[in-house]
Amino acid sequence: MTMLSFYAFPPNGIPDPDSTADQLKRLWRPFRALGRVYVATEGVNAQMSVPTNVLSNFLQCCTFTPEQGGELSNVLGTYMENGINIDPIAVPMDDFRDNPAFRNIHIRVRSQIVADGLEQSLDWQSAGYDMPPLEWHQKLKEAREKALAQHENGEDADALPIVLDCRNDYETQVGKFELAEPLNTVNFRDSWEVLKDRLKDVPKDAPIMTYCTGGIRCVKVNAYLTQELKYTNVSRLAGGVIGYDRTLNEQSPDEESMFKGVNYVFDGRMGRRITKDQLGTCFTCGSKTHLVSNCKNENCHKRMVQCEFCTDSFFGACSEGC
Repeated sequence: MTMLSFYAFPPNGIPDPDSTADQLKRLWRPFRALGRVYVATEGVNAQMSVPTNVLSNFLQCCTFTPEQGGELSNVLGTYMENGINIDPIAVPMDDFRDNPAFRNIHIRVRSQIVADGLEQSLDWQSAGYDMPPLEWHQKLKEAREKALAQHENGEDADALPIVLDCRNDYETQVGKFELAEPLNTVNFRDSWEVLKDRLKDVPKDAPIMTYCTGGIRCVKVNAYLTQELKYTNVSRLAGGVIGYDRTLNEQSPDEESMFKGVNYVFDGRMGRRITKDQLGTCFTCGSKTHLVSNCKNENCHKRMVQCEFCTDSFFGACSEGC
């Protein structure tokens, strides 16, 4: 199985999300694809697993124009920012059966494809510069070298880009880019107050770089930074950490990844390990770990960083009480 994700914010929106959801179900059912897909008037957000032997046909279904026999160009087509994020390593079918990332396909209509809590909708087409992964990689390398030189020379750190990790706290605990500052939010809708406080004394032309798992949250974050907070030098990692991981593996496999640890993903895998670094601290015992799980007590279901020993000892629960 091949894991993939994508999102689209069509400029004119989706007039009839219910009809579009039915269309996606009809077109994708023959591929036996699994996953979680949200459809709203603002666009489409999908995390999926597709049988590798029909992957090329699935991609054609999503991207072909009407002239090529496609039906989705008005929904997806050229509106899929950065195309479709495909994990660099397919999951063998035996492994997928033992630990499925998804068990069914759910295509649901929602009010938003990413719940943001904003009082007013912004223009998602105006969201700063979409920085290609290799350019992002180079800028972080240069910033790291400059920061090290400033430290060795006893100089104050200045003129470095502000790199913001726009994921939630449990995600950043197990993996992040070097030099990144986590927003440490519990929910995405908490981001706006955190951003206002963090950037209140930052000049409006300061370089700000943002990233998230697949790129979709940063569309909203950067739209907010440019339109509400009036920052003028804002960029976001094209394709998010997933796109960065794939691009580095395919185009610069000898380069050291600037992302360390595990990229948390929203499916049954709970993460893809990018480097061997263990950045997380076990919620239960305090030891280093890279594992994220949910408490097995259905009345709790707390998402937590927990080591393998404690997961076994507490039978998947977060505490003795659960």
